[in-house]
Amino acid sequence: MNDDSVARIYAEALFNEARKIGQAEELGEKLLSLKERMEQDAELRRALQHELISAQEKEKVLKTLLPRLLEREKDEMIAAVVPEYQRLLDRERDVEPVEVTLASAITPDLETELKQRLARVVGRKVRLETKIDPAILGGMVLRWEDRVIDASVKKKLELIGDHLKTV
Repeated sequence: MNDDSVARIYAEALFNEARKIGQAEELGEKLLSLKERMEQDAELRRALQHELISAQEKEKVLKTLLPRLLEREKDEMIAAVVPEYQRLLDRERDVEPVEVTLASAITPDLETELKQRLARVVGRKVRLETKIDPAILGGMVLRWEDRVIDASVKKKLELIGDHLKTV
C-alpha cells in the first residue's frame, strides 16, 4: 500500500472520529498548525544537512531541541494526513479549495471580495490558499480542481511576445 493510501485511511479515520464528537473543525485547525510547524522543521532539517556541521553536532541539536524529528516516518505520515483530512473537511462543509497566486499580499477587504467572486464562479463556498510569487509581476493565477486560470501580467507579456514573434 502506498503512502497516499495510508494517509487517506488515517485521515478518514481521524475525520470520522472527530465528527462523531463534534470536533472535526477543531482537529482540522490543529492538524494544519502541526503541519506548519513540521514544515518549519523541514527547513531546519535542510540546514542541518550542511556540510560544515559535523554529524555529532547535528545529532546533539536534534536530540536536545527537536526529538520528534528523529521519528521521521511518523512526521512524514502526519504531514501526508493533513491535506487528506482538509479535503474531507472541505467536502463536509461544501467548500472548494482555490489556490490563488499573487505577486504581493492583498488587503483583507480585497481577499473577501475575491472569495465572493470566486464563490459565484465555482458555485460553492471557497477556501483560499494564497501564495505569493513576485515573479508573476501582477494579476493572479487561480487553481481549483483540474482548472488553471492564468491572469498574471507575466503570462500576458509572454503571450504578447509570442504574438510579436509570429508577426
